[in-house]
Amino acid sequence: MTPDDYGELRLRLDGILGPGEQHKRGLLLDTMYAFLPKDAEAKVLVFHAEIAPLGYTNWHKHNGATFFVCTKGLFEAHFEEGTLIKAKAGDVYSEPIGKFHRGHNPHPEQTYTCIGVCLTSPHLEHITSVTERPW
Repeated sequence: MTPDDYGELRLRLDGILGPGEQHKRGLLLDTMYAFLPKDAEAKVLVFHAEIAPLGYTNWHKHNGATFFVCTKGLFEAHFEEGTLIKAKAGDVYSEPIGKFHRGHNPHPEQTYTCIGVCLTSPHLEHITSVTERPW
């Protein structure tokens, strides 16, 4: 298979303008979110990440509100209770604050890519990683 065979697993970021249009915005997330830091200031981390086909991240937890836009492929988040989050290209999701997990790309050929945004209290690290399963 070629990368073009997985077109449905890629977020379309261009070519969305119609004839005569100069600007278009596609809605990805519009929601109320109760877990933003309550401090006067917050640390902000914006990053991109990728996971190899059938690959995993390290075990980690987010110490503040974290949002992801899946830009390519498939994603699963594995927690002590099981797989609680699944996403594909175009999906926006948030991972729970303070709950250890690891990300997994279940696709055998397609790399998973995303853009992440973390909003964390100034006195905390954005992410806490551990080398072994924490339970």
